[in-house]
Amino acid sequence: MKRWIILASGALILPATAVPADARTAPADPVATLKTQFVAQRGVRIVESGKTASGGSPLSAQKRGGVVQFGVSGVAGYDILTKSALAGETARPLRTLAVGGSVHTSGGVIGEGLPDGRRWMRAPGGIRDLSPFLTPVLVLEPATLKTLLSTSTAKKPGATLHGGKVTFGALYRASPSYRARLHKRPSAKVAAMTVTWRLWLGRDGLPSRLVTSWAEPPLAMKVTRVSDVRFASWGTPVNLTAPVEEAAG
Repeated sequence: MKRWIILASGALILPATAVPADARTAPADPVATLKTQFVAQRGVRIVESGKTASGGSPLSAQKRGGVVQFGVSGVAGYDILTKSALAGETARPLRTLAVGGSVHTSGGVIGEGLPDGRRWMRAPGGIRDLSPFLTPVLVLEPATLKTLLSTSTAKKPGATLHGGKVTFGALYRASPSYRARLHKRPSAKVAAMTVTWRLWLGRDGLPSRLVTSWAEPPLAMKVTRVSDVRFASWGTPVNLTAPVEEAAG
């Protein structure tokens, strides 16, 4: 069993993970390699495990899995199923489908309040945050990936394992999805806070795993989060369609 060590300051130490023993290298420009995947109706499969704690006590644990669809400019939509991974938790899984400029949800607490015969609800307004992840780091954005790599402690060209720390302020400047998630510019204190990250690249230069940890403001609450995202089947065909019958949110 992995131990998630929570320090008094609210920061987390990432779990020890074996580094690949071989000397294989990735392409020299992972950002350019990522952009080659931006093809309409193509995408990548993802699985994310997330944990939230407060003062050392677990608050929630989630397992998310599904597929992300690309367009020619980047992430165009996603279909994600979220389940609770906390012992004793019996909440129904929640499916989130972002497609065609709208977000649709099914199951979970939302499903219990839908009219008879309806399985889906459409969120009001259009999509602002196109991130399917719990982590604030959407590494599928070229600008975000570039920002991460600029803080990497890995010095070897073509390294397959990178790691470092990035501030929330830097994320806000680089990441459209993070800006949409916040709705407003972070305070100077929050902007100076950091996300600790590790990124594994495959031999093809594409992300295979991203582990992040961060503290949620305000620090006095001692709320900390960890996310572990795995990527697979890059270039898989994806053709998301909106539900036919749904209730308006």
